[in-house]
Amino acid sequence: MNEKLKTTFWLLGYTFLAGLMLAIFSMLTEIYRYLFSLLALYIGIRFFRRFETVGLRITFFVLAIIFYLLIAVVVAAFIFLRDNQTQ
Repeated sequence: MNEKLKTTFWLLGYTFLAGLMLAIFSMLTEIYRYLFSLLALYIGIRFFRRFETVGLRITFFVLAIIFYLLIAVVVAAFIFLRDNQTQ
């Protein structure tokens, strides 16, 4: 497999997981929400150990924030549609 394609898939996987953990963290109110924050931090640490270039690290942060925003908007829209259905 092409090395750049493999790196891209790893980048997308790590950023999606980090964005998902941040989205879950922002939606919960109980004390165990901090577990998801720590999981996002752990995912970031694992990514930084695996990829050492500055460009990939910046891309990780940017894509994790974009995935966080996308997941939060989709979940908010789903909750809104579920709660405000007209009969």
